[in-house]
Amino acid sequence: MRAPLHRNKPVLILAVFMFVIMLMTACGNANTGDAESSSASSNSANSSSSSSPAADPSQAASSASSVPEETVEQLYEQAKQEGKLVVYSTSGRANDAAETFMKHYPGIKVEVSKVKSDEMMDKVTKEQDAGQFDPDVILTKEVSGAVEEEMVKPGRYVRYLPEDIAPKVDEPYRTEAEAYANYVEFRTIFYNSSHYSTAPVTNWWDLITPEFKGKVYTADPLSSPAFMDLFTTMVINSDDMAAAYKEKFGQDIELHGTENAGYEFIKQLFENGLVVLKGSDDVLDAIGKANSDAVGLAVSGDVSKNEEKGWTIQPILDIKPKTAVPDSGYLFLANKAPHEAAAKLFIRWMMGEVDGKGEGLNPFNELGSWVPRSDVETKNDMQFEDLNLWAFDGEALYNTAPKVRDFWIKQK
Repeated sequence: MRAPLHRNKPVLILAVFMFVIMLMTACGNANTGDAESSSASSNSANSSSSSSPAADPSQAASSASSVPEETVEQLYEQAKQEGKLVVYSTSGRANDAAETFMKHYPGIKVEVSKVKSDEMMDKVTKEQDAGQFDPDVILTKEVSGAVEEEMVKPGRYVRYLPEDIAPKVDEPYRTEAEAYANYVEFRTIFYNSSHYSTAPVTNWWDLITPEFKGKVYTADPLSSPAFMDLFTTMVINSDDMAAAYKEKFGQDIELHGTENAGYEFIKQLFENGLVVLKGSDDVLDAIGKANSDAVGLAVSGDVSKNEEKGWTIQPILDIKPKTAVPDSGYLFLANKAPHEAAAKLFIRWMMGEVDGKGEGLNPFNELGSWVPRSDVETKNDMQFEDLNLWAFDGEALYNTAPKVRDFWIKQK
């Protein structure tokens, strides 16, 4: 026989009371967690609490992409309250983008400082270690992998690729590279198109033949990391260089006191009378202003200067075993960017916005430069995905470049 209901009333009241207590405790914990989560999600490169770079490099590298994507309108409203945007750039193209940006977004001032990649690394490191966080945007080339190893991994430079633009970006710059590159160039062989009707070189080993004795020019790799990266990449990919030698001469390469085919190529290039000049423009002046049969190693993007400089030069875009290694113009947020909304807005502007047609991209989409976006039409005869390039291996370059540099010095 079941007991009357009123006899269990005290037990029922106690059970209800305990349930309420448990519910209030759970809600309190949930509210605390929500507050902490909200605070964490709003933190980015601008909110680190110490003067040194982020303690966890992986968190620093992903911080900008972990927060919900702001709209252009939201960024603009925030940016107008922040003050002057400061950009450190290795390229003068940032100045051109800044001019159109300030017209499109009135009320935001942009100051661009042109700094070499290695000097920028030193400058930013000293500033941040002293608790100064001046730049907002970084546009830089690599320095034999040092940018990734010494600036990106410690969180001094922070990767930023807007979620709505990312699907349009070609690999490796969408997920595999250290950051998005707004433009990609490389060092390759140029020839005088007034003298040659077609490219006179199809294989890097052509340069060590009697035909080109004393007729190969290069900018000095000791003063240009990107030129050294090309030769270092040949050393790293020595099997490719050995295969190209055999294809050219029909026999296996014979080493003459060198470690591999990459070093051997450098050695034989010097023995064949390599001429080392100061910079890329000097090389193209030497081979491009007269009817010259010489060839030279220079920056692919310099082909756009033909009319301005009075050159008749053309780059070779397909050389065996590989044409070159990419020299990428990477875009970053600076750690603790003081004007973060303006920085993101300006990076979007330089990227060409969601449709790839924004005016800020125009200075970067030029002859000899490639924009690694599937929705941007190149001005070059060859598409970006068809370029025959070695992959950029920053870690291998970082570890190998000093040895190649020493080897180069001994050849001079």
